[in-house]
Amino acid sequence: MPDAASRSGNGTGQNQSSATTAAEAADDYRVVIAEECFDWRAMTDSSLREALDTLAEVLQPLADGRKAAFMEPAYDVECRPSVALIDALYSPDGGLPRDKRVLLQQLLSKCRRVEPNEADLPQPVRVADGPWQEPSWGTAHALARAAVGRAMSCLLVPYATEPEWPSGWLTVTRTTEVGRDEVKVHVLRHPDNIPVFWRGLLTHENVSAEHFFTFTEDAFPRLLFADSLRLHHFKGAYAEVLPWLVKLLGALDDHFPRTLDECNGDQTQVVRRFSALGLDISPESPNTKKNATAWEQRNVAYDDGTYRCEWHGKRLWDRDRVHFSLPIATYDDRILIGIFVGHLAT
Repeated sequence: MPDAASRSGNGTGQNQSSATTAAEAADDYRVVIAEECFDWRAMTDSSLREALDTLAEVLQPLADGRKAAFMEPAYDVECRPSVALIDALYSPDGGLPRDKRVLLQQLLSKCRRVEPNEADLPQPVRVADGPWQEPSWGTAHALARAAVGRAMSCLLVPYATEPEWPSGWLTVTRTTEVGRDEVKVHVLRHPDNIPVFWRGLLTHENVSAEHFFTFTEDAFPRLLFADSLRLHHFKGAYAEVLPWLVKLLGALDDHFPRTLDECNGDQTQVVRRFSALGLDISPESPNTKKNATAWEQRNVAYDDGTYRCEWHGKRLWDRDRVHFSLPIATYDDRILIGIFVGHLAT
């Protein structure tokens, strides 16, 4: 399978170094678990189980050894009355149900442990006109990394009531040694927020073409990407195409199969629904289907099969197309993104 560098369409002489850079980008953790996620002091036994299930559900797709981290001081957090997290995790008398305790041990063992440095010292922060609050080490660390240009997400599960920040991308005002600054950071509270974060990373950092496919599996989990895709096949420059491409792929991931089902396959209604999202998509025209040569161009190999990408989204009326399939039952109704192109024959 081609790596992210070769898919970008750069010269072959750059592929080795670009692939290394892409691997390094994927290995750079982007989610930091705030210590507020470990505060279960006021919970009953039933609400504690529910909270631990919630934390595990969010951590499962992130705990792979590279995506998520937590701060070393988290082990000293009082998570149950007079019980530190380290004791709750590794002592049978720590107040956590054994099955939940073992699962949380496993998940945290797959996250990075970070020693805080001077840049991570918690200083008062606030969102919009909200109150000034002192963040945890984890929140402060996510903000410090975001302040130097990384796209970062701070994990604050729903039961973490302080700070009362909504999920999604937020602008946080920080107090620093030299005054105040504003930092854009993502807040992750539900599993559904995870793809939104990775999509935001692509545009927030203006991720290069060499790195684009490094993040697509996380950003668009309901899509399949053909190995033959090349970003340089668009007519527009990559920087021009990127915001539209991320928006289109995100909408296809979130809405296309469901919209087809709700519209009972009525293509006109599907087109209208996507138009309301600010996106221009359509099936191929009858004339294109009658043109054997043009119709053949929509066939795309994936794994051991060939699939027709009979729908497309277009950035401009005369250029930049993404051709994609209908949902494929063999792949749990995922959609194959098959062709990036300026324009195919019709």
